[in-house]
Amino acid sequence: MKLTFEKVSPDTQASFRCLEWDEPAFDCPHHFHPEIEISEILASSGERLVGDRFDTYEPGDIAMFGPNLPHRYKNWKSERSHSRVIQFLPEAFGAHFFDLPELRFVRQLFKDSGRGLRFQERVRDQASEANTRLFEAPAGPQRLSRLLDLLDLVSHDAGRETMTSLDFVAPEKAEQNERLQRILNYIEDHWQEKLALNEVAKVACLHPQSLSRYFRQHLRKTFQEYLLELRLSRAARELFETSRAFRNIASDFGNCVRLRIQQSGAF
Repeated sequence: MKLTFEKVSPDTQASFRCLEWDEPAFDCPHHFHPEIEISEILASSGERLVGDRFDTYEPGDIAMFGPNLPHRYKNWKSERSHSRVIQFLPEAFGAHFFDLPELRFVRQLFKDSGRGLRFQERVRDQASEANTRLFEAPAGPQRLSRLLDLLDLVSHDAGRETMTSLDFVAPEKAEQNERLQRILNYIEDHWQEKLALNEVAKVACLHPQSLSRYFRQHLRKTFQEYLLELRLSRAARELFETSRAFRNIASDFGNCVRLRIQQSGAF
């Protein structure tokens, strides 16, 4: 799960970028970019890491990520993965365009997107229709107008939810997060094994106590909390997508996962 900086190139004759993926699998790497992004899932479901929070997504999901907010999508076992993505720099529309009084709600939307945003179901349905009209429009003033319609629509969703913690700060440069990603990469490769704090600390070239502080500083949670969230997410995939017995899944993912699932009332 290496964090990468994505260089976004807008369409040749456009101030923003529209992308559509329709593939058998959806494994969007852990990355960030200075552009604001609106991502809509048309088909596929899976897990998502945004900043310091695990999340899940399913068809109909629409999320918005502010500048330099790390995010990652990984689909569960699915026959098809279909998504649409819009990426743009606000300043590409003019230095003071979004300072116009008519766009005051959009300015607040941009500010809130720094923590990642997800929208109410009612708004998602309307936004999906607006997004369809946007992607169907030819590049030019008509498509730009429809982007503004979409932004205006979601900016008035008073029930939208932020996705990261209040304390999360997005990295400005990939190298600022290189050590953290080395740790996350190691956990990603060994999450099914018995992982001890001192073992992971060696990978990070840190004392175990220093690693614990480092985790809290960057992800606002302990090493064990992060590992448990990851295992719970993967265990949920096995429970919903396979016919394997619960006891076998618990054996693979650890007793802590078994206890947490039992406490939730699922069994």
